[in-house]
Amino acid sequence: MTTLGMSSRPGAGTPERAQPQYLRILDTLRERIKAEVYAVGTRAPSEAELCEEFSVSRQTVREALRKLAEMGYVERRRGSRTRVVSRDPTPVYTQSMFSLSELFQYALDTHFEIERAVPVRLGPDTAGLVSAPEGSEWLCISGVRRTAEDGSIICHTSAYINKRFAWLRDELMSFKGPFYALVETRGKEPIAEATQTFNAVEMPAAVRQAFGDTGWPVALRLVRRYHSKSGEVMVASVNYHPADRFTYTIRLQREGYGGER
Repeated sequence: MTTLGMSSRPGAGTPERAQPQYLRILDTLRERIKAEVYAVGTRAPSEAELCEEFSVSRQTVREALRKLAEMGYVERRRGSRTRVVSRDPTPVYTQSMFSLSELFQYALDTHFEIERAVPVRLGPDTAGLVSAPEGSEWLCISGVRRTAEDGSIICHTSAYINKRFAWLRDELMSFKGPFYALVETRGKEPIAEATQTFNAVEMPAAVRQAFGDTGWPVALRLVRRYHSKSGEVMVASVNYHPADRFTYTIRLQREGYGGER
């Protein structure tokens, strides 16, 4: 189980943002690779060169390069320059999540297409996933999450909202950020802890139908739970990703290390 840090958490009232700088740089570098400005097998510009060109911090450049590597366009090794490895990598969605602020940005950078929002009573299996009593009542909002770039499906999601916050249903249906942010702000009850677990499972038949493809029998199931100070689950989400099109990255970095890559 991975615990998400609570630092730098944006509130639900955060206005919709312009495209982050790292995404602007990412798009530019990707287009240059496709146009063979940076040919496969050659080195991409250094972090310092990119910082100077785009007038941004090294942290911003590193985030753009990290995303570019996750998408399969480049290869990065500590202590050496970034190398271009593909003009047209096989589509694989890679998710890297290290804080709630990054989870907030993920919700803004993708689109959640809601299929239904109904009250449900948890059966034994779902109760175990949500970490709530069997038979308890929750608001379930389900649908598919798509990339902003081409509308490809990232995952099927069922979000479970504690019935104490069911009165937020209409606002949740139109909210552009993560549901936990609206619940804690409008409900005036801070999220004290967020946890997530993931494991490989057989993809449920209903989820396969949502994808419109029966060729993905195995899924990576990622469950996130958002707890109040008392430990009560306020929001939980159950996400099914096609196992052959999704990777999840956890980065562990020694404090104080900083070097050219």
